[in-house]
Amino acid sequence: MANKPGYTIDTLYLKTANALGFMLAESSPDEAVIFLQRQINLCQEAEYKKGEAEALKIYGNALQNQGDFKNSIEYYSRALTIAKGLPNETLVPGILNNIGLVYYNLGNYTEALNNFYDAIKGAEQINDANVKAAAINNVALIYFEQGKFDQAKAKYFEMLAIYRAIGNQGRVILAYNNIGDVELKQNNPTEALKNLKIGYQSALELNIPEFIEMTSRTLADIYSALDSLDIAEQMYRNSIDLAKQNNYGVPYAHSLIGMAKLYHKKGEINKALEFANEGLAEAESMSQPMLIRDANELLAKIYEENGNAAAALKSFKLFKHYNDSIHTSQSQRLTATLEAEYEFSKKAMEYEKASLRQQWVIFSAFGGIVVFLVILFLVYRNRNQLNDAYHSLQEKTNEIESKNEKLESTLNQLKAAQAQLIQAEKMASLGELTAGIAHEIQNPLNFVTNFSELGTEMVQEIQAERAKSLQAQDQTLLDELLSDVTLNLSKINQHGKRADYIVKGMLEHSRSSAGEKVPTDLNALINEYLRLSFHGLRAKDKTFIADFATELDPKLPKALVIPQDISRVLLNLFNNAFYACGNSEFRKAHPNLAPLVKVSSKIIGSKATNQRIQITVTDNGVGVPDSIIDKIFQPFFTTKPSGQGTGLGLSLSYDIVKAHGGELKVTSNPGEFTQFSVFLPI
Repeated sequence: MANKPGYTIDTLYLKTANALGFMLAESSPDEAVIFLQRQINLCQEAEYKKGEAEALKIYGNALQNQGDFKNSIEYYSRALTIAKGLPNETLVPGILNNIGLVYYNLGNYTEALNNFYDAIKGAEQINDANVKAAAINNVALIYFEQGKFDQAKAKYFEMLAIYRAIGNQGRVILAYNNIGDVELKQNNPTEALKNLKIGYQSALELNIPEFIEMTSRTLADIYSALDSLDIAEQMYRNSIDLAKQNNYGVPYAHSLIGMAKLYHKKGEINKALEFANEGLAEAESMSQPMLIRDANELLAKIYEENGNAAAALKSFKLFKHYNDSIHTSQSQRLTATLEAEYEFSKKAMEYEKASLRQQWVIFSAFGGIVVFLVILFLVYRNRNQLNDAYHSLQEKTNEIESKNEKLESTLNQLKAAQAQLIQAEKMASLGELTAGIAHEIQNPLNFVTNFSELGTEMVQEIQAERAKSLQAQDQTLLDELLSDVTLNLSKINQHGKRADYIVKGMLEHSRSSAGEKVPTDLNALINEYLRLSFHGLRAKDKTFIADFATELDPKLPKALVIPQDISRVLLNLFNNAFYACGNSEFRKAHPNLAPLVKVSSKIIGSKATNQRIQITVTDNGVGVPDSIIDKIFQPFFTTKPSGQGTGLGLSLSYDIVKAHGGELKVTSNPGEFTQFSVFLPI
């Protein structure tokens, strides 16, 4: 198979397939396990170890979503073994976090905490903010179960700050949901409701069933506590419907038990008993000790109220058994111990860094003294030689001055020739620009002229018809003519705005920025404008479908740029990439292709060869033919259909990057991909 820059088609296919498997594991775990088994085999055949580790990890996710926690450990362990053998251990913290989550769901807090804290340490070492925040969230879950609500809330706020910083809106929703859950447990339902309304509204805007179900379930708990039982019932039903549709086993059991508690509160004992038994069965099928505990606690109360002492005693014993296994003194002690070890390891690391710095300062000082002595000796030895050389240099200086006079004369002649060349180049560019302006503006002006002439003819027809007697007038004809006049006026307005848009684009293209260069975090700029582009396109076009992924170097230094100008470049490249792979026409022609835009940042070159920052924007869209790729940065040249682009965006972007001392390049393989690369000096 043909090779691509940096990877083979096999690797790209396996990466894309893993991404699909991840989505299946969340939405349809049963289908995912079949798909992922084949994916694991393909990665093994291709000897693609990283892809195999990722596929095994995703397989564990699917099993965990099915409630098969014990078997999911096997797949996570296999993934962990492979990940630890890779050149860098970037996958290890995420796998450790997932293993910890399995142990948490099994009620084994000891193993869960060990894995969570190992995941946090590993994530800090590789600067993986997502995994660190996820592991912090899971530690908070254990605090929550142990009744340490203040500590849990502090962890949730720590998690919220991280997700806000990296722009992960979905996980921001999770943080608000969990904070609201803690507030509810602290008997503060009003504050809990405030947090959940933020989370629920964001979930609706993102339109992701998982987050809508989660926030609906927590809102139901809060409204139940506030005695708004009708609203609570509706929220529980929303949660149950979404959980059932999407095979969310654990949330489904949680909402069934919540509905049982609600009916018990209403005094509808039979319905409460029905939902409690259904929730217990679901919790047992998912091996969820905490939900089994809650269901048995409620059943004990219901059976006692019904006078069924034997059933009440049996349920109470089961409640006590699961409650005691969860709240062991060992897990309480281990929480504090691991937290202390984690804080100590951070301080030890800081001390080691300080010690290394001190040793380096001492070594540098000693080296400096040695170098100084060597230099002093060399200066003394060469002083006499320099005196002899001085007279020889004086003679050569006179000779050089004579030559300099001749060179200055030649330089003046070259400058004059250069000025003439620059003027000629400007005139040639002006000719091309004038032709482009005339071509672009002529189309909408032609439409305005034509529609205005048609409108005049229609008005004359209306006047002629109205000149007739009232009985002879054809009202249907008049109505049609007036409708056509209205339509023509709207067309005139539309093409007038089109001409105005082109003029504004030209002015924007010719405007020089007055902004100042400041040290700028390009990763933050990329994250901000990538999401701005994505959500902006979704808001304008409801049929728009695409996804995006980022591979941003966490060690990327700040660059001295004008942020508003570089953001304009990024936004234009993102919009073009999403348009190329996400428009409806391209999707119809490629129904099996998942539209994807990938953005990466990295440092290229060595310190000895002038390091630069490279930002790449790659889409898997239609591509750019070789016949026109050299024209892509010319003003008014566009590959978009007539009326959808001015051809000024890439030209403007090229000028901005060039003004920053950088380069903007494009590579493409028609029918497969297009990649724009921005190179900026550090």
